[in-house]
Amino acid sequence: MLKNLLIWIAIGLGLVTIFSRYGPARQQMPQLAARIPAAIALLRPCEPLPAGGSSYLIDPATMKRTDVLYAGLEVQNRHHFPMVVVLSDPTEARRYQAVSVLPDTTAQISMPIGHYGMQVLVGSNWCNLDTGFSDGARVSINGGVAIRAGVTTHAQFTGSGPRPVQFSLVYNITRPMSAEDVRPPAEVTGKGSLELQQTREGHYFSSGTVNGFPVVFMIDTGATTVSVSSAVASRAGIQGCVQRMASTANGKILSCEAIAPELTFGGFRLTNVAVNVMPNMTGHALLGMNVLRNFHLEQIDKKMRISTP
Repeated sequence: MLKNLLIWIAIGLGLVTIFSRYGPARQQMPQLAARIPAAIALLRPCEPLPAGGSSYLIDPATMKRTDVLYAGLEVQNRHHFPMVVVLSDPTEARRYQAVSVLPDTTAQISMPIGHYGMQVLVGSNWCNLDTGFSDGARVSINGGVAIRAGVTTHAQFTGSGPRPVQFSLVYNITRPMSAEDVRPPAEVTGKGSLELQQTREGHYFSSGTVNGFPVVFMIDTGATTVSVSSAVASRAGIQGCVQRMASTANGKILSCEAIAPELTFGGFRLTNVAVNVMPNMTGHALLGMNVLRNFHLEQIDKKMRISTP
C-alpha cells in the first residue's frame, strides 16, 4: 500500500510540474491550431507522377463554367526534368488547374479566358501538389500568363543548366484555322427529291441522322449553319469543337463549332458538315444553309420540295 501511495504522489508531482511549466503555452493554442491544416497537407503521402499531359482539376466550379469563352494553353517542356504547371488566380491564393509535362513533351489544356498566376513545380522525385518535388523547386512566374480569346497561348520552358530551377520561359501565340479552313469540302450523295408538308405553325421538318444518330431536322433557311443540341452532339459522338459566339433570334449566345463526319436527311447524305452545338437549344436540330445551299428549294402551296440541282 505504501509503495502504491508513493507512486501516485510521484505522478501527481510530475503533472504539477508539467502544467506549471507549459501553462503559458495555452495562450498560443489558437495560433498553433491555425497551422494544423498546413501541417497536415505537408504530411500527405507522396503519389506517383501522373502521365505526361494529365491535368489536375483543382477547382471544378471555375474550370467547368458554361457562361464564358475558353482558349487553349500549350506547355512545352524542353528541360531535363519533369514539371507540373499550376494555374491560379493572379495572387496565387486560389489554385484552379495543373498539368503534368514530362521532358521533351507537350501538353495542352483549355482555360476560361483571363489572366492567371502560374507556378512551376520541377524536379525528379514527385510527391504531391502541396509538396511538389521533394528534390526540386517551386517557381512563381512573374506576371503569370494571359489566356486570350481566339488564340492558343504557347509556354515553352527550356533548361538552362543542370539544376531543376535553371530554365527559361518564352511565350508566343497562334491563331487556329477556322473549321472552314481545315475541313474538306462537303460532299453530297443521293439523287431525287424530298417533299415536306408545312406544319400548322408554318415549319417544315425532315427526319435524318447525325453520325448515324437519328434526329428530326427543322428546315431553317435563316440559319447559317446546321445546329444541334448538346444532347444530340453527345449521343452522336461530336468532339473537338471550337468555342465561339453565335447569333440567334434571341441575341448572341456561346456555342461550339465542330465537324460531323456524316449527316443524312431524306435520301441525301453529306460528309464533313460544320455543326454548331447549342447548349440551351430546344428540339433536336436545325438544318441550315451550309447544307441547304447544295440543293434546289421550292415552296409551293404549303409544300417544300428539296432536290439536287
